[in-house]
Amino acid sequence: MIRFSRFLGIAAIAAISVAVARGEVEIRSPGSSPSKVADDGTLVEPWGAVRLQLVSPQDKEIVSHRAEQSPMPMAVTCFKAGEVTLTESAYRAPIWPSGVDVLEAAVANTGEQPAKAELELVVPEGMQIGESTGSIGKQPALVLPAGLTPIREEREWGCTEAVSALPGWAKPSVPCDPAFKNISAGMGGVPIRYRFQVEPGAKRTVVLGFCESHHPGPGLRPLLVQVEGAEERTVDPVAAWGRHVPGVVRFDGADANADGRLEVSVGPHPRASDRNTILNVVWIFDAAAELDEKKLIGGELNERAQHYVDVGGENDQLFYKPGNVRFALDLQPKEQREFFFLFRSPDCRQLPDPALGLWDRESLRKAAADVWKDRWEEPAGGDAPASPPATE
Repeated sequence: MIRFSRFLGIAAIAAISVAVARGEVEIRSPGSSPSKVADDGTLVEPWGAVRLQLVSPQDKEIVSHRAEQSPMPMAVTCFKAGEVTLTESAYRAPIWPSGVDVLEAAVANTGEQPAKAELELVVPEGMQIGESTGSIGKQPALVLPAGLTPIREEREWGCTEAVSALPGWAKPSVPCDPAFKNISAGMGGVPIRYRFQVEPGAKRTVVLGFCESHHPGPGLRPLLVQVEGAEERTVDPVAAWGRHVPGVVRFDGADANADGRLEVSVGPHPRASDRNTILNVVWIFDAAAELDEKKLIGGELNERAQHYVDVGGENDQLFYKPGNVRFALDLQPKEQREFFFLFRSPDCRQLPDPALGLWDRESLRKAAADVWKDRWEEPAGGDAPASPPATE
């Protein structure tokens, strides 16, 4: 989420003491494993370290780093670069199913003239970041803020979300293209989206392949499939072909908005009890292509396709090139913008689906604070948060 507001009392932030507390600050919920925040604002997780930093204006300095106790353990780090300030607040929110680490950012222009700010999210090597989520080691680890457009390099084609690749997940019961053994999974309902470069307004035949090998019966994982330029369709692989049986669905697609990109999306059906989306294969052919379904499933037409994607397999790729992510902000005088990132905490099993918009700053803070109620009088050594580090 991102919030826009006129910033009152900016002078108070600008006047924060330049003294910086040294050492790491722990953030956690009662009974959970802690994460740590270094004195430069770096959030340290078991899967790697991430840092949000000011790139522009240059010559930033840390003006404050402190631990707060109430209403929950929180690490607050403040930066200043010219007339721009960045305040980061990191804490644990114990939301379903097992909690996430939240990094709030407030970027303010303290001056009387418009200002430009550029932020960079520094991520571990190997992290893949899509339009709204990021993963590392095939596991979701990051949810990007809604309302901010990241700046990064694009490829000619690829998956626009950092979904989980699961090679060998499917068990086809009949001879077929080897790609039917692999899937990508959008855990927690994250749609699996692909984008392909085409001539503006071009038409294409799009074929998607599915093989369901988990659910024994129909109705448990129906999928909503949308190909740009074609009508949305519901696909239930078990109902259509059976468990462990590969099948394909054909669409007459087109670049309807003439932006030179053809969009393909597989999302969860509203009535699905299992919201984890799956996809095995994508083929893109000329619009006039004549296709034999049996040969297609058998892998005999792969060479004829303009694009053949073994989803979750060796030739799959993310649409965005790997690396850090940048965000550019235009700030009016005395304006502040607020947004937050979600990260997989040590005990976290699943990140919330950002498309559902279930959580905002207020509800995350309430969840974080509620579990610490009635704990402030507990003796040292219990679950009560430790004392903050001394400010030097």
